[in-house]
Amino acid sequence: MPKRKTYTTLAVIHLGSEMIRMQIVEFRSLRRLKVIEQCDYPIRLGEESFKNKIIPFPMVEEICQVLQGFRELMQDYGVEVYRAQATTAVREARNQVYLLDQVRLRTGLTVEVTEMPMEIYTKFIAIRHTLAEQHISTGEGMMLIDISSGGLGITGIESDKITFQENFHIGIIRIKESFNYYQRSSQHFNRALMQFLASTTGPVKAALRGRSMRYLVISGTETELLLKILGKKSAGPGGLTHLTRDEFMAVFDEIRNLNLPQMIQLFHVTEDEAEIILPMILLYEQLLSLVPTAQEIIVSDETFIDGMRLRYIVQQKEPEYAAGLEEELLSLVHHVGENYHYDFNHVSQVEKISLAIFDKIGRRYGLNDHHRLLLRAACVLHDIGKYVSMRSHSL
Repeated sequence: MPKRKTYTTLAVIHLGSEMIRMQIVEFRSLRRLKVIEQCDYPIRLGEESFKNKIIPFPMVEEICQVLQGFRELMQDYGVEVYRAQATTAVREARNQVYLLDQVRLRTGLTVEVTEMPMEIYTKFIAIRHTLAEQHISTGEGMMLIDISSGGLGITGIESDKITFQENFHIGIIRIKESFNYYQRSSQHFNRALMQFLASTTGPVKAALRGRSMRYLVISGTETELLLKILGKKSAGPGGLTHLTRDEFMAVFDEIRNLNLPQMIQLFHVTEDEAEIILPMILLYEQLLSLVPTAQEIIVSDETFIDGMRLRYIVQQKEPEYAAGLEEELLSLVHHVGENYHYDFNHVSQVEKISLAIFDKIGRRYGLNDHHRLLLRAACVLHDIGKYVSMRSHSL
């Protein structure tokens, strides 16, 4: 009699702005999993999408070929279930539908396009899991900053509650593409870029004024390059690298006075990497100014694909953990309600009655746990319109 299989084989695929990545894992639970294959394929998808708002036909062909190779590898490993998601570059391309249709026709894979808030949140839960595993508490305040090629996410956490969340369209590649070669070569580029970044992040600075944050946690596509510049080694998958504020500032001051050839020679980087060093450093410096009280800086290697894997396993095997994530997310919704002077007792009663109805009839109409979460958020925020206009609120 054949031995009964006790684990699930899962493939997670991320179609990103700079990389197409796949992870194949075997898991029984969140603590009992093994990554058995990881594939990375570099691609300059973001530069094309951010500049021209379209993915060229040759690149569509390239993407399909890569994903077909991934599909064959999935069959070799006996993958039972997969999740494939695309982020910023595909999300902003005008020919997004054509690309997804070609992928589905030629590879059989269905790719979901993830909106920016969910993209940031997916990475956020992977980082929070790693921090919890290493017993790093949010009790004294923590700011999580994720910088991707096309976006920036800022999340504030205090005592395991999300108290602030904001997303911006100013990733590293997008900043680079916002200025042409001659503008980047100008002696006034540093000042222009600082003014550009300050005007974008200014509202965040005002919102965070007076808050004390002990930790600043940084993640994103360029953290490996950042550590290389700082003379540090990456901690590897699931690892954290600890830095001081002084280490950051010393390197920032040095880089301001370097030109492109000097950066290439000093840091042993390629020309493409050297071109994004200055925008990256100036962006990090601007972000550090948002949390002047943070003295401990942590660099995380967790990526979007790690968050995809964690979300799926939690949904399938860890209902208590999933419930905890939901409550943490709803803490941000309640914080928004507090800012608009909501009535906590009233919204709690509305939520209680609404969920009782949903739990009785929701499954009959094809509604799932995500719809239930949206209902809870709607219950919390349904009454905040009176803050804007008491006269129109009851209409």
